[in-house]
Amino acid sequence: MTTRDTFGRDLSRWLHEDAEHRVSDHLSEVLVRTATTRQRPWWSSPERWLPVETTLRLTPAPRVAWLLLVLALVVAVVTAIAFAGAQRRLPEPFGLARDGTLLVSGDGDILSVDPGSGERQILIGGPTFDFGPVFARDGTKLLFLRAAPSDCGEPDCGLILAVANADGSGIRELTPGVPLLDWVDWSPDGSQVAFLAKNPRGDGHAIDIVNVDGTGLRTLDVHRPAHMVTWRPGPDQEVVFRGDQASGADPAPGIFAVHPDGSGLRELSPSPPRYATDYGGLAVSMDGYLIAYSNNDDQEHFQVSILDLRTGVERILPGPRGTAQFGAVFSPDASAVLYVRWRSDGRVRLVVAPVDGSSPGVELGPTIPNGNESISNYAFAPDGKAVYAYYDNDKTARLLPIDGSAATELGHGDLALVSIQRLAP
Repeated sequence: MTTRDTFGRDLSRWLHEDAEHRVSDHLSEVLVRTATTRQRPWWSSPERWLPVETTLRLTPAPRVAWLLLVLALVVAVVTAIAFAGAQRRLPEPFGLARDGTLLVSGDGDILSVDPGSGERQILIGGPTFDFGPVFARDGTKLLFLRAAPSDCGEPDCGLILAVANADGSGIRELTPGVPLLDWVDWSPDGSQVAFLAKNPRGDGHAIDIVNVDGTGLRTLDVHRPAHMVTWRPGPDQEVVFRGDQASGADPAPGIFAVHPDGSGLRELSPSPPRYATDYGGLAVSMDGYLIAYSNNDDQEHFQVSILDLRTGVERILPGPRGTAQFGAVFSPDASAVLYVRWRSDGRVRLVVAPVDGSSPGVELGPTIPNGNESISNYAFAPDGKAVYAYYDNDKTARLLPIDGSAATELGHGDLALVSIQRLAP
C-alpha cells in the first residue's frame, strides 16, 4: 500500500505563491538582524559536552511528526517576522520624520488631538495644572511643566519639571517647585533636560540640568545670566545659550556654549554686539551646524541672521522694507526657518523662509495686532509640511500647512501649547 504524500509540495507552492504577492515590510530588518547575530557559544550545545547517544537519536520519526515539525517551523518564522514588525523603529535625531501623536495643553490638562477629525482625548489630566508638552527627539518620552503646590511657604512656589512616556504613562517629577523655571529643552540623546531657573546671585536666570531619571540636578556656573537655553548635538552635546548683560559688570551679550558638566565655556557669536538686545531669539538647527538669532539693523529693527558654524559665514535674511523679524526656529532638515515678522502698521504674522536667503519668505496664518499678546510656541511639524503656533490674542493653537491651505484649530484656552511626536519615516 502506498500513500500519496503531496503536503510538502503543496506547502512549498503555497509559500512561494504567497510571497509573490505579499512581502513583509520588515523583511530587510529581519535579514539585517540575523546577519549580525553571533552564533551561540560552543558550550551552549549539549552535543559538545554530553555523550552523543544521550542527545541524538536516529530512530525514524513518523511522517505525521515531520509534518508537525514543518508546521512548527512555519509558525516560528511568521512569529519572528510579526515580532520584528511590532518593534518600533526610532527616528534619527535630526532631519525630516513622520508626524506622530499631536499633543496640546490647555486649561491645565494635556490632550492628544486627531488633526483630521478634531477629536481630543485627555492624556494627562487630574487636579494638577499641567502644560507645555515637549516630545524628546526619538519620540519615546515627553516632558511637561506642572504647577507646584501653593502651600510651599514661599511667595513663588514655582513649577515642577516632569517627564512621562509618550502615551502619558510613567509620570515622574524630576524637580521640586523651581521659581522662575523657563525655557526647557531635551538633550539630543534624550538623557538630560536643560532649563532656566532663578539665578542664585539674584539677577536673571541660571542654567540647570537634570537627568531624566531625576538624578544629577545641578546649576552650571557660566559667569553671567543666561537666556534661551538649547542643545547642540555632537560628542559633547553642548548647551548653547544667550549670555545676558544684567549690569555693566557683566560681559557683553552674545552666544555661548558650555558642556553639560560646566566645563569648556566658549563664545560662538561672530562679532561683538552693536546693541544690548542683539543675539536675541536664539535657535540651533537639529544637526547642530546652524545658529539663528536676531540683531538690530541701522534702523534698530530686528533682522534674522543665520550663522554657519562650519564656515563662520553669517547671512542676514531679507525682508520687506520697514519690517522687523525675530525669533527664528529651524525646520527639521534645516532648509528653512519660521519666525515672526512685525509690519510697519504694527501687525505681526508668521513667516517661513529659506535659510539661504534666496527669498523673503511666505507669510502664513492670521495677521494679528502686535502687543503684549502675540504669537508664541511656534515650530515645524516633524515632516516639515506644516507649522504650529499658539496665538495669545485668542488663546488658540493652530496647525498651518506650508502650502497655504486652510489652518486647523488644535486647541483653546490658557497655555494651549503644542508638540508633535517624531516617528521614523
